[in-house]
Amino acid sequence: MTSAGSERATQPASQRDYRLDFFRGVALLFIFLNHIPGNDFSWITNKHFGISDATEIFVFVSGYSAAIAYSRRMASDGFRAGAMRMIRRAGTIYLAHIATFLILAVLTLWVSRKYQDIDSLVNTNLLTLLVDPPMALIEALLLGYRPMNMDVLPMYVLLMLCFPWGLWGLMHYPRTTIALSGAIWLAAGQFGINLMRYPTGDWYFNPLAWQFLFMLGAFMRLYPQDMPRPEKFDRALQPLAILYLLFGLYLASTFYWPGLLPALPPVLHDLIHPIDKTDLDVLRVLHFLAAAYLASRWIEPAAGWLTSRWARPITVTGQQSLPIFCFGILLAFSGRWILRTYDASLTTQFVISVGGIAFMMIAADMLSHYAAYRRARPKPAGLGKALATS
Repeated sequence: MTSAGSERATQPASQRDYRLDFFRGVALLFIFLNHIPGNDFSWITNKHFGISDATEIFVFVSGYSAAIAYSRRMASDGFRAGAMRMIRRAGTIYLAHIATFLILAVLTLWVSRKYQDIDSLVNTNLLTLLVDPPMALIEALLLGYRPMNMDVLPMYVLLMLCFPWGLWGLMHYPRTTIALSGAIWLAAGQFGINLMRYPTGDWYFNPLAWQFLFMLGAFMRLYPQDMPRPEKFDRALQPLAILYLLFGLYLASTFYWPGLLPALPPVLHDLIHPIDKTDLDVLRVLHFLAAAYLASRWIEPAAGWLTSRWARPITVTGQQSLPIFCFGILLAFSGRWILRTYDASLTTQFVISVGGIAFMMIAADMLSHYAAYRRARPKPAGLGKALATS
């Protein structure tokens, strides 16, 4: 790629795209609801109305945002400076994951001991920790062992560690890099290439597969001019996207209510299924892209309602994604335990769902205000400057 092209790829957006924050916030709230088994209010999430879910939103937006955050630094200060920032971010995510793991482990062990609830250890995959604590802790530090619902951040850590080379490739050889990323994704699914999980099995989110969606988000941020021009193809693309989303709704409906809708012909059924999440099935990617395309056409980047009084809490939640994701895992465990131990009525499910969402939004707002306070606080003068002005 020419130097002019590299400069074009790193031009900053003229205004903040609040759609990214809003939909990442929606994804975080949906993930929380989906992480509570037996919660009927998870039916408001996109998981039940198509063949992709909130994870695709989270990973794609994270790749898009990473390109915004790091491409200019890499272009201006070089590969090493940009890479160090990404590696530090990966370290932050890693520490957040380990801290969440330890808090969840302590909370689960306390619940199990106090209430003689061995099922909480089994259902959260923390019984393994008691079987061989030293090995389990070592594997936890190596990201090979993790409790239930803690699969996203280990994948995210690996994506960020590899992104310096991915971003460099996108900035210099964009088409070759995204093609290579796509080839790795397809090969991982075709040949069953994945990382081993402790004590048995593979990673639930195969990083070799999910890296493609992350890279695709970065590519679309850096090279929007290489995407099909909406004004030229919109009349064809919008109906096709809507039809595909309806097809995804049909497939989801045949799974949840097999007796209500006619099944696919056996040949077509065998061709389509299983629609694998671990290796990021092609149909899932297409379903997400169809939804993302329609959202990009129907919602302006600076639409007023994105920062309105009712939408702002969701937008702020998306801006504080890492701590809120970790907080949501702990809230989901608490909600699961309450439903299993005390009461699983619809009223209790409603209180847990609404209360959890409210806690996440309140925490995000507090973190946002604290971040604003730190940015506004005057930085202490260095020793040299203090001596010079004394």
